[in-house]
Amino acid sequence: MAGGAGGLRRVSGAVALLAGVTLAASVAAQAPAPARPDPNYVAPRIGEAYAKAIADLPDWNGSWSTDGVLMFDPAHTVLGPGTDLAFDTGPLEGSYLTGIPYKPEYQKQYEAAIAASLKGEVHDPMGDCRQPHGLPRQIGASPGGPEIIMLPSQVRMTWYWFNATRRIYTDGRGHPDGDDLVPSYMGNSIGKWEGDTLVVDTVGMHAGIYDRSEAPHSDQVHLTERIRLIGPDWLEDQMTVEDPVMFTAPWHVTRTFHRRSHIPQSEAAYCEGGRIEMVGGVQKLVLPGERPGAEAAAPAKPRPHHRKRRR
Repeated sequence: MAGGAGGLRRVSGAVALLAGVTLAASVAAQAPAPARPDPNYVAPRIGEAYAKAIADLPDWNGSWSTDGVLMFDPAHTVLGPGTDLAFDTGPLEGSYLTGIPYKPEYQKQYEAAIAASLKGEVHDPMGDCRQPHGLPRQIGASPGGPEIIMLPSQVRMTWYWFNATRRIYTDGRGHPDGDDLVPSYMGNSIGKWEGDTLVVDTVGMHAGIYDRSEAPHSDQVHLTERIRLIGPDWLEDQMTVEDPVMFTAPWHVTRTFHRRSHIPQSEAAYCEGGRIEMVGGVQKLVLPGERPGAEAAAPAKPRPHHRKRRR
């Protein structure tokens, strides 16, 4: 009986497999063949519905510059001694933020980083082009501001530093679930329109810092934004930052951006091909084609990524 039952199971499995193969072949036979290339093909037009969807959006198109010093919260920034505001990744040593709702252990960690910076020890991965700024820092403490392109199903923001791109999906989707939410520097952003205000929810960001003062955040940071025009060429971003690991309460920060027509955009990432060299006691990012020795021989305007060596 045992052998007979096993044989019956094997026969049943074979029948099921054959049925599956037959069904798959039937479905494949019914599927339409892919269209062949046609040199006379006429491409469909976007159409009136798409054009209307674009026309109904507020006009954020263009290049924007960050208003204020490159600290995440300029309204609560204390600038350090001898601060060079031309530094592309933010003020130099000793600048810090006040009012961040840190738990005591993380407030101590931040204070230790500030003290170290006054000794010339700054650990900022943007300073030697190791990574993009990432969110939330990208909004409040990255140079240049984003270039914005409005689409019916998303708002796309691109920063010239590392060509960092943020896609805010406005098509009604939710965040990916579980393992489908892959952590990244820019996270996953979804948005919905409330009149002319875009309400954005971003999760899935790597742990990092808010600005060059090394104020830390965990990989559980959660960013909510209300973005709207407050003038023909002024964009306001009201941010609420939550971090269940490091914070005792939500942190509210407002940033503004000014639309400018002359900001150059590049297909190459800003740091692409660059290298770090010491020139006249200053740590510099040297981009392809630059000659640091000749440049150091004569005075010049401040350039990005200068870092003065404190003694």
